[in-house]
Amino acid sequence: MRKYDIAIIGAGAAGISCALACKQKNPNKTIIILEQNDRIGKKILKTGNGKCNLGNVHLYETSYYNWNYIQNKMKQFDVIKYFKKMGIMTKQDEQGRLYPYSETAASIVDILRYELERQEIIVQCSFMVTNIIKDKNFIIQGMQDSIEAEKIVVATGSLAQEKTNGYQLLERLGHHITPLSPRLVPIKVEEKVKPLQGIRVKCLAKANGFQEYGEILFKETGLSGILALNLSRYVNKKDEIILDFAPEKSFLELKEYIKGLENRDLSMMLRGLLPKMLILDILKKADTIETIANMIKNYRLTVKDLYGYEFAQITRGGVDMAEIKEDFASKIIKNLYIVGEVLDVDGECGGYNLMFAWMSGSIVGENI
Repeated sequence: MRKYDIAIIGAGAAGISCALACKQKNPNKTIIILEQNDRIGKKILKTGNGKCNLGNVHLYETSYYNWNYIQNKMKQFDVIKYFKKMGIMTKQDEQGRLYPYSETAASIVDILRYELERQEIIVQCSFMVTNIIKDKNFIIQGMQDSIEAEKIVVATGSLAQEKTNGYQLLERLGHHITPLSPRLVPIKVEEKVKPLQGIRVKCLAKANGFQEYGEILFKETGLSGILALNLSRYVNKKDEIILDFAPEKSFLELKEYIKGLENRDLSMMLRGLLPKMLILDILKKADTIETIANMIKNYRLTVKDLYGYEFAQITRGGVDMAEIKEDFASKIIKNLYIVGEVLDVDGECGGYNLMFAWMSGSIVGENI
């Protein structure tokens, strides 16, 4: 049986950053990364619509679920400096989102692959871990092979657009998994919105204390777009969503504006305010100046469900953070470390989830 000092399960952002940081600090350590896919960084390639949204320069309490567990580490992590040290030049947009200057995710994966090879870190792809046994060391069993390691790092990612048994592996080792659900995902609504399919509109969205301004995209059965994805982190079935299509205007201002259009065709005149099909939809449901103004300010929708994991960017839930130390070591099993999306931490759109993966992986690599 092959033996290594450190085995990392998962060759995504968290696993790779962990391996690189560890090798830089401990060049004599033998490290292997085990990846179930046929290549590394598969999910990295999808981020930022293929442009690779590496992180974000802005950081707020609302940026992450379970913020209290990670806030100190996130505040200390300089994502620009991290990539500069790796030789990757970055640029940011008006929302603070960071991208490689090439704006190509494939270039990041190529550089990461090169760094792994340069530092002589072994990567074994198409290795599906079926079980982890803790004895004096760890025995990691695969479909056709097993390896032994003194320490292991689980960086298996989440169920979002992937298949992973990381949760089950960690449960068998004694960790608790909080309830799992898809997030950063389109939202299905109970109301019939098919006539609005394809319409993009700027609005202020509100639900369960959350509110954010941005662009909503109407789908055949619900809502999509970055604003809807962020909204999905705060809603569940039967929750109410309120869209304000004119947040800069008060109800009274809007009411006076519509009143000034009397004796004219509102279905025509209001097109200067909102898309045609949305105006027609509102006028079907409202027939007085007050109700029209109210619906423009308070367009109500009821959550039927969230779309599935195949459409999700992240998973809500994971390894209970109460069982994880500050350095992402397990409180339950000695020499076990857990990083990235398999933990019960999730962020909003804009590079936050990938940034958490880089951060948690590199911290373990430096301290393991």
